[in-house]
Amino acid sequence: MSSGRIEKKTVRPWNTPGLAYLGACLGIALATAHHIHHVSAGDLSENNAVVHIFGELFAATSAGALLLGIVSEIRNRLVTRGD
Repeated sequence: MSSGRIEKKTVRPWNTPGLAYLGACLGIALATAHHIHHVSAGDLSENNAVVHIFGELFAATSAGALLLGIVSEIRNRLVTRGD
């Protein structure tokens, strides 16, 4: 039976490197889907295709990793600050 007290839940910190890795993988998946769309639509120019593909792939991978890494770090700091 409950004693009427609210017990404090134990909150574990998020794995920031793991979430950054997940964000990078999501960025790769989104960039790949975007490039498949370009190829299927036939609007990928032939003269700078490599620069276009690898530039967007690098940007999407970096942005995904940074986004989820920053969100995880902010959340971890807010949780530890509340203690």
